[in-house]
Formats: sequence, structure tokens, C-alpha cells
Amino acid sequence: MALTSRLAVIAGGIGGIGCATGKALRSQGAALALLYAPFEAQKVKATISEVYGGAKSINSYECDITSPNSVSSAFAAIAKHNVAFPSILVNAAGYVSLNALEESPPDEILSHYMINLFGPTLTGQAFARMFMRAKQEAKADSVPGGRIVNIASQAAHVALHHHGAYCASKAGLVGLTKCMASEWGPKGITANSVSPGPVWTELGKKAWADRKAREAYQAAVPTGNFAEPGEVARIVLFLCQDQALNINGTDITLDGGYTVR
Repeated sequence: MALTSRLAVIAGGIGGIGCATGKALRSQGAALALLYAPFEAQKVKATISEVYGGAKSINSYECDITSPNSVSSAFAAIAKHNVAFPSILVNAAGYVSLNALEESPPDEILSHYMINLFGPTLTGQAFARMFMRAKQEAKADSVPGGRIVNIASQAAHVALHHHGAYCASKAGLVGLTKCMASEWGPKGITANSVSPGPVWTELGKKAWADRKAREAYQAAVPTGNFAEPGEVARIVLFLCQDQALNINGTDITLDGGYTVR
């Protein structure tokens, strides 16, 4: 299998996209380290059991990705467990709420920036340091390449109504990804982003429960479809494999053509 003996760290690991991505990576032999937010603690065991059948090759770590100390502690624990070579980081955690831009509460704006941009910055730094340390300690000819995949959004590319802070945070994430690709590419780590439109997760279904709003959006999408979590996961899986060695600093849009209009 393509990812045997490699460890994938997934921030937002028990969310809809995180779970689909974890299953895809594990299908190719990757060991998983799932990061979950403190408020998700009570549903971690049930989610792992439901999604993976409670597999022993999956470890979970509580981590507030907006806290430098929490991120440092989580990655120290991952390194201590040392179950496989730390090869992959997927930043799938995210936050969104809708407000008119002029009325967006400061704390809501900050939540978008902290979770969607500051968090991936911290986890990216922690992963890069862990990868470089592991690479130094291993034989050069036995080290797989490092892969970072950040889940951005079509909102990084177009202005969405009442999504001001979200659009800004996701556009920043695409910019951050390019900087990761530029600085860490020479050190063996590629970085790319995936920009889906609305994804048909459980949260997505709740967000688009209003039939008229859903149909109006779908009418603006050339394919007429929402993205499925598995579609996102398959793109991430490809970017994490050796075949994607020279794909670096790219953003892949998965929105049915919405942003081309």
C-alpha cells in the first residue's frame, strides 16, 4: 500500500471531511493521529468506533489548534508514541458563521481567523519541525516525503454574501499554503490546498436545510452538485502519495465550476 509506515496527522480528525480523509489515508496503510477540539471530547470514542471500527492503529489527541501550548503538547505526544514516520498533515478543522460584514461581532471575526488561519499556521510549524527532526534521525534513503494539505474553500476565491471573515480567513490559508510550499519544499515537504464548495457532511446538510436556499445555490453551480466528503478525501489522498511529488503550492478547486462564472 502506498502509505505504509507513514503517519498522517489530521486536525479536525473527527469531523466529516476529517473522517473521510482518515479512511482514505488508512486504506493505503497510513497510521492516523487525529486531533480533536476540547469540546469534541465526549464523541471521540464513538466516532472512531463508528468510522473505523475502533482500530488500534488510530490514536487521538485533544488539541486546541489556536493555542500554541496545546499544539506543542499534542505534537510532543504524537512524537513520543512514534508509531510511524510523520509524513502527512491535513488541516481539516474549520469554523464558519454568517453575518453582514458591517455587523460582524469582533469575537466572531477573530474565531474565523484563529481557527481557519492561525491554527493551521501552528500545526504546520509543529509538523514541519517534527518531520525535519525525524528526517535527521533516519537514514536519508528511507525517508518518505512530507505532505501538507490544507482544506481551504471556494470562499478563498470569490466574495460570498455574509461570509466576510470566512472569505478572508480562507484566502489567507491559501496564501499561507504557498509560503509553506516555498519555504519547506527544499526541506522535503510539499504543501497544497483544496478549495471545496459546500460539502455534503452532516453539518453541511444542516447548514443547507432550507430547500429554497439550497436549490438557488445549486442553480448557480454548473454541475448542479454539492461536493461529497469522499471527493475531498480522494484529492487529499492523491496529494499525499509519491505520485504527487512535484505538485507543490497548488490549490485545487472542487466546487462544480461555481467560481468560474
